[in-house]
Amino acid sequence: MMSLKMRFRFSPTQDGLVKVLGPLETEIMELLWKENQGTVKQIHRSLQHRRDIAYTTVMTTMSRLAEKGILHRTRDGLAYVYSPELSQDEFVQMVVQQVLDGLLDDYPDMTLSYVVDYLARNDPTQLKQLSRDAQNRYARV
Repeated sequence: MMSLKMRFRFSPTQDGLVKVLGPLETEIMELLWKENQGTVKQIHRSLQHRRDIAYTTVMTTMSRLAEKGILHRTRDGLAYVYSPELSQDEFVQMVVQQVLDGLLDDYPDMTLSYVVDYLARNDPTQLKQLSRDAQNRYARV
């Protein structure tokens, strides 16, 4: 599991990655996950096809994503080339881990109780699998 700690906020009422990234940050990351890397100019050009957006807004947002540790940047001549620090799946895994670690550290009983109740209501098959996995792990300890 990822041990890397990245800074992000968590907004549970939003959908998808917008829960942890802003809407523009999410759009930028989706483009970079698809392309593997890009400059501000390239990302701005792609975003302009979808919306009216200033170059400086894209530049500032990509800079902030790099400061948060979500993007890596290297200088290439006068421009920076940005690339994701993690794949999209690795990023999601890291977010889930950090959110659950935080909840389990502060509220272990309520968190586990809620997860069990949630699975019982929404996915009883997954709850049974979780129970089997827990029993198998416990048997090895």
